[in-house]
Amino acid sequence: MNYSRLLRLAFVAVSLISLPSCGTAFRKAWNQVEPSEGVEGKWEGVWLSAVNGHTGTLKCVVTAGPKAQCSVSGSKAQPYSFFYRATWKRILSGSYMALHQVEKKGRSFVFKGDHLMPTWAGGQYHYEGTVKGDEFKACYQSAMDRGTFTLKRVK
Repeated sequence: MNYSRLLRLAFVAVSLISLPSCGTAFRKAWNQVEPSEGVEGKWEGVWLSAVNGHTGTLKCVVTAGPKAQCSVSGSKAQPYSFFYRATWKRILSGSYMALHQVEKKGRSFVFKGDHLMPTWAGGQYHYEGTVKGDEFKACYQSAMDRGTFTLKRVK
């Protein structure tokens, strides 16, 4: 067996061994969050790319973020942490956390924010969405993709 094959085999072995740990932080957050009202809590549903039709499952844990010392431009928006876990092709998955500004508007909550992903994954992503009751709908956009999130509250 030549050196490059041995190196690839070692890389695959290490990758397979480390895969179960990739979602550990998300699983911990998912199991610890209590059912809540408003925007906070557990959400699950799907994401759908409008560019290529790819889709997958999506889970999200929303928790209140650090309170701002003062409001910017008189805005009543507050920071919330959105911890996402997305799957693609049923076998690939990834987790990431994004800070979104959330504002209550009537009986709904509107949010928007940005998150920097690696360049190969689309770079800067922008999110805008609404939570109304037990429904969470959002749009996302990056240099490489755009699409939607549709989730329901997990009680």
